[in-house]
Amino acid sequence: MYIIGFVALGLIAIAIYFFIIRPLTPLLLLKLKLGDKAILMFNPINGFIGLLMNSIKKNHDAMETIYAALRRNPNAKVILSNLIYKPCIILTGSEYIRDSFQEHHNFEKMNPFQIKSYMQKGLVFSEGERWKRQRNLLGSAFTFDKLKSRIPMMNQVVEDIALKDSKENLNEFISRMTGEIVIKSFFGELAQGFKLEGKDAQIALIELTGSMSQIQFENPFVFIKSLIFKERMWDIFPSQKEKDIVRRVDNVKMKVKEMILKRIEQLRQNPIQDKDKMVFLDLYVTEYLSQQSQQKEQLIDIEEIIHQFTTLFFVGTDTTATAIGTCLYYLAQYPEIQSEILEEVQEVIGQNEIKEEHLNKLVKINALIQEVLRLKNPSYSTIFRIVKNDTQLQEIKLKKGWALIQMQNASHKQEKYFDKATEFNYKRWLNKQKQVKNDNGYIYIPFGAGPRNCIGQHMAMMESKIIIALLVRKYKIILNPEVQQQIRFGIKFLYILEPDNCLLFEKRI
Repeated sequence: MYIIGFVALGLIAIAIYFFIIRPLTPLLLLKLKLGDKAILMFNPINGFIGLLMNSIKKNHDAMETIYAALRRNPNAKVILSNLIYKPCIILTGSEYIRDSFQEHHNFEKMNPFQIKSYMQKGLVFSEGERWKRQRNLLGSAFTFDKLKSRIPMMNQVVEDIALKDSKENLNEFISRMTGEIVIKSFFGELAQGFKLEGKDAQIALIELTGSMSQIQFENPFVFIKSLIFKERMWDIFPSQKEKDIVRRVDNVKMKVKEMILKRIEQLRQNPIQDKDKMVFLDLYVTEYLSQQSQQKEQLIDIEEIIHQFTTLFFVGTDTTATAIGTCLYYLAQYPEIQSEILEEVQEVIGQNEIKEEHLNKLVKINALIQEVLRLKNPSYSTIFRIVKNDTQLQEIKLKKGWALIQMQNASHKQEKYFDKATEFNYKRWLNKQKQVKNDNGYIYIPFGAGPRNCIGQHMAMMESKIIIALLVRKYKIILNPEVQQQIRFGIKFLYILEPDNCLLFEKRI
């Protein structure tokens, strides 16, 4: 009995050291050094994720605890917390965020899915020369001039899905639109009838990405595995749910590979000469075939093209859909704003299809989107980072292995940067005067900044304007009275409106 007791005490002592003393000690030393520039928000074991979960329960808003702390201490530049056993430095000061963006090579992105061979070779997670090559290849395709050819397709997707969808699940409803737009932009005509496991491809992929992220937020054991074992986590005592996720990922890769190989043969026989007519897959396949024919070093392989598709689907579907859903929520919450938006749509577009020349005239919709991105940007931070090697950031000595979070929304609710910062007021963006006070260029950066800013921001804004305009014209959007008291902003990897049935769509006469 004594031996068992000593062993138990020893294990408890090890756990206390590993999960509390080890991460907390450097955070306390930093707090002493930084004074009121730092806010200590240590949370044993649960860490930063625990802060978000507790804030949801207390405030119905995952970010409010952090925002409130920053309002109480406007001098704060960093929040000191933890990710399980790792010290976690949350950057909130714009100058700290600026320096970390500019020195991005010092930090390694944490793959939120930790699935082998899923997105690692895509644009988001690539580094060095691979990232530069991919950015150059795709960059020209994401300009407004190249994207405008997709406007008719976007109109048709919105009209078709709005007609067929039950609209009972807000996130699924909007994600069906953004997902189909991404799939058609990547695969073109090949996307016709694209299904996965008997479902429309965009629905199957949305469900899969949701399952991969949600299992880590809801299951502490899985989250700890992801931090310790990274991509090997799915092989360590996997549950049936984890096995099913891996099976679904393998199935996606197999189906996408079949489509890519089919397109390679098509373009090998009949190359496209006009780059303006190429979908994203065509850009990749054309470069792939060029490297083969010229016997160049084969920099692009099939695996990379698969990863690029899953990357573009992930970043182009959920984030845009979540932002649009939040815009619709504010229109339901403020019917007078919805009336103003509807009036603009009727004046600019009437009952016609949206065309290129209409987009810049939708100034109120643009202002609505900007205000939502200020207050409720789905990407409340960039993807979490790990410090590669000891490095200096302003006066902070970051140690190898520490977690780093760039909270790019942190300044948005502070009075020193925005008048009446906590209030929703889309009209602030209609004022031609500068809206951001004390701006150093890194206060309001909804699509990131620096060399690794969001490559798809023009496409996201284009989609958002078209979807919001067409839905407001077709439906009166109202809050669901059955769940109105339950509405909150939670975390499912993104900062997202919940529950999914919080809005009703009443067809306009």
